[in-house]
Amino acid sequence: MTTGLQRTWVRITLTALTAAMMLLIFFFSTETAERSDKTSGTISKTVISVIHPDYEHYQASKRKEIYDTVQHAVRKAAHFTEYMILGLLLRLCLESWFGKRKWLAPGAWLIGTLYAGTDELHQILTDGRSGQWTDVLLDSSGVLTGVVLALLILHVVRSSGKERKPENVCP
Repeated sequence: MTTGLQRTWVRITLTALTAAMMLLIFFFSTETAERSDKTSGTISKTVISVIHPDYEHYQASKRKEIYDTVQHAVRKAAHFTEYMILGLLLRLCLESWFGKRKWLAPGAWLIGTLYAGTDELHQILTDGRSGQWTDVLLDSSGVLTGVVLALLILHVVRSSGKERKPENVCP
């Protein structure tokens, strides 16, 4: 029996979105350390302006400490978020091709985790960047969160789509 996820246009869309997310992650990993710092630095400065409105009036050492802390948090949150999205898309994409199977959740997690590992290896080859096994763990956690989120979404969609049986009605 074909499900809504197995419609051709849904398969194509999910496959394209999953591939696009993988390419986006790959693109971010090709950025030099300087460019990557600039990208996350823009976001960090915005966060700082919200949580420390008087930031510009602090001593230089305090500003550096705040900036470094926020920059680290922004970079790790970005890692987690991009891989969470990848995990969600991988799980939905796999179901669109294979139907409802028990191995899809662990399979999506494994694919996403392997991709995170190759991404860190890729960063070793990028100017000024380094690969960190702790980032693979963080990314893998993001993938797992995305897979669980996909399962929750699928559960809600399937539960709301079931026909409700009428209660005992006397003829």
